[in-house]
Amino acid sequence: MKTNHLSSAIASDLAEFYSADADYEPGTVVVFGGEKEITTTNQMNDTRLAGVVSSTDKAAYVMYDDCPGMKNLIALAGRVPCKVVGRVKKGDMLTTSATPGYACKALDPKLGSIIGKALQDKDYGEAGVIQIAVGRA
Repeated sequence: MKTNHLSSAIASDLAEFYSADADYEPGTVVVFGGEKEITTTNQMNDTRLAGVVSSTDKAAYVMYDDCPGMKNLIALAGRVPCKVVGRVKKGDMLTTSATPGYACKALDPKLGSIIGKALQDKDYGEAGVIQIAVGRA
C-alpha cells in the first residue's frame, strides 16, 4: 500500500495559527487568554490549554495562514518539541506548569489540561526540551 506523505523527513504535526500576546519560540506551552487569543500561564493544570508552539518548517499541515496580528503556529496533534520542567518518563502525561511557557508531569490530571505524552525520558529537574506527542491523553 502506497502512502502519501507531505514531507516524511521533517514534517511531524498538524498546526494552526492563532493571534498571540507575544512571538513565542517553538516548544512554548500556551493557553487561550490574554489580550489576544493565546498567551502563557503560570497556573498548574490550566484547563485553558491551547497547545505547544510549533514551527512552519516542521509542521506537516498548517491551517489559518490568514490569522491577523502577531501569529503563532500551535501544534494541535503530532510530534513536537516541548519545554518541560521537572523529571518525566516516556509516556507521562504533561500539563501546564507554574513556570510560564513550560509543561510538567501531570500528577493530578484535569480534563482539558493535558498537552500530550512525553516521548522521551528527562531525568533532571531543570528546564529542558523533549519530544512529545500532542493530543494524546
